[in-house]
Amino acid sequence: MSRYKIYTNGSIFTANRNCEWVEAVATEGNKIVYTGDRKGAEAFCDADAKVCDLQGKMMLPGFIDGHCHPVMAAHVLSGIVFDIDWDLERCMAEIRQYVAEHPDHETYFGLGYAEWMFDAKGPRKALLDEICADKPMLFLGSGAHEAWANSKCFEAAGITKDTPDPVPGLHYFSRDEDGNPAGHIVEGQSQYLVMNKINFFDEQSVLNILVENSREYAAMGVTGTADMGIYSYLEEPYYKVLDTARESGQYLQRFVGCTCHVEDPGMVDMRIAAILKARKTYNDDKFRMNFLKLINDGTMESRSAAISEPYPEDGSVVKPLMDEKTAAEVGLKAAEAGLDINMHAIGDVAAKSVVAMAKAVREAGFNDCRITCSHSQYMDPEDVKLFARYNVTANTTGVWMYGNPLMDKVLGHINDETFRMRSLLDAGARMALGSDFPVDEYGREPLKSIEMCVTRKMYGQPEAPMLKPYEETTTVKEAIEGYTINNAYQMHMEAVTGSIEVGKYADFVILADNLFEIPVEQIHEVTVCETIMDGITTYKA
Repeated sequence: MSRYKIYTNGSIFTANRNCEWVEAVATEGNKIVYTGDRKGAEAFCDADAKVCDLQGKMMLPGFIDGHCHPVMAAHVLSGIVFDIDWDLERCMAEIRQYVAEHPDHETYFGLGYAEWMFDAKGPRKALLDEICADKPMLFLGSGAHEAWANSKCFEAAGITKDTPDPVPGLHYFSRDEDGNPAGHIVEGQSQYLVMNKINFFDEQSVLNILVENSREYAAMGVTGTADMGIYSYLEEPYYKVLDTARESGQYLQRFVGCTCHVEDPGMVDMRIAAILKARKTYNDDKFRMNFLKLINDGTMESRSAAISEPYPEDGSVVKPLMDEKTAAEVGLKAAEAGLDINMHAIGDVAAKSVVAMAKAVREAGFNDCRITCSHSQYMDPEDVKLFARYNVTANTTGVWMYGNPLMDKVLGHINDETFRMRSLLDAGARMALGSDFPVDEYGREPLKSIEMCVTRKMYGQPEAPMLKPYEETTTVKEAIEGYTINNAYQMHMEAVTGSIEVGKYADFVILADNLFEIPVEQIHEVTVCETIMDGITTYKA
């Protein structure tokens, strides 16, 4: 039997800027051995070669989700999954129904309510107490940076008016007039104090969801995932479920991760040591741990992003977890340990810490350390230019790029000044795209994200409002690169994946239509025909 497969008779986009389009690709096992014209591929057409006729379809590198939380998702999607468009009344009805249908549950958990349903004080526990007063209930908001809990949850976790906030103003519990927790839990350190005491998850259910989510990723054309970590209360189950999926071969994407987020500067040394230890086990091209993930602020929706002016609603000011000096020190520690770095920075003040960190790392000579700013939502125009100077990858999520008037009350003018991808690209920065699954809101499909990056409006809704500034759209090519070669670079894997080039792994997606030849508003409708990872078909329509 021949070792070769030849793909031809289609539109083959390589994401290799030296040769973006080819007529044929040949693979041997899990590697690409030829790209070029059809005549050149004939050298691999022995009697037993398998010729894959693309029949005019589009073939491109397999999509890489450059920012997701697949293991965390397997946990938090094991309960109620809210729709971002549900109002408070609908959310309450869904919770009520779920509790009625699962009377045997000892706890209730969920993910995805719209944080902007509530005012700056956030959700109240009394609303949940009306539904269930005798079992702990905790629901994460759509961004997972805040949570809504009932009185029993605080009681079971031992959270009282005397419990200090982990980081006042950033990681905290909203309080009532007597100082008692009111139901709103903001950021991970606060969530840890609750979830470290209460178990909301079943191990087998979590594994089943991880496997199913991986299959769904394959059906979306995804061949790689950059796991951007979990909260520390999930560290032990993280390894358990990941080990099982790895050993059974049920995870169908390349996995590059970081284990736990850093939400406390005092934990940096411990987290670096933990990643280096994990890398002894996870250090091949299918499973690798190689970057330090820092959470430097929260989200706009939960009013915990570090922005340079007070929030319009209540005049509150949020500071980042790490100022510029601390971020620079932490970045140097990670670079010296041989790790790549990813910092969550939603607000412009938080983004300044990313720039300061990158400046320190580059000036110290660590030019190959991959530094990524997660989300890149709002930044000072002067810092936009520095992303290119200090080689910071601007990671972002296309499905967040749509006009949302509901956020005007939270952000004021800032709501019209976010996700300046065009400016970043024009300045010479690299854009990487991901879903932030499971907090993707409108779907983790790369095709949706690619379309919305180009249109800056909700897919499937031609009359939907466009996100300002209108001129910050990207091209289709730039968005595809954001889901392929740029994500491979961010993951420090551009030498082996992310583009269709000789010597790289046979990671491909085949689409029914050429994304460059259809109206951009139809990109989300394009059918994924086949996904190939490591030379093996993981999905076929």
